[in-house]
Amino acid sequence: MLLIKLLIDVPILAGIILIAFASGFLLRSTQLKKQKKKVLELEKEMMSSHAEILDLQKERLELEEKLKGSSKIPVIPISTKEEKKSDKLQDKSAGKK
Repeated sequence: MLLIKLLIDVPILAGIILIAFASGFLLRSTQLKKQKKKVLELEKEMMSSHAEILDLQKERLELEEKLKGSSKIPVIPISTKEEKKSDKLQDKSAGKK
């Protein structure tokens, strides 16, 4: 028979387990720190882009208000004859059904 005697001291085994746990904990904590840092950077970037969009919308609204106040020329909408014909045709076809 083939028997292998394996003698392991309990304190050495406990030390190995403790070292493995500590190294795993340190590796995972560094990964989490990197991920949190990246998330914070992305949130900062999103906030700045949203702020820029809001500024641009504010400027656009100000320009529209200036144009409304300064233009005293009446605007007449132009509709083509084709649009009127297609509207009449749709109304007649809806009535037949």
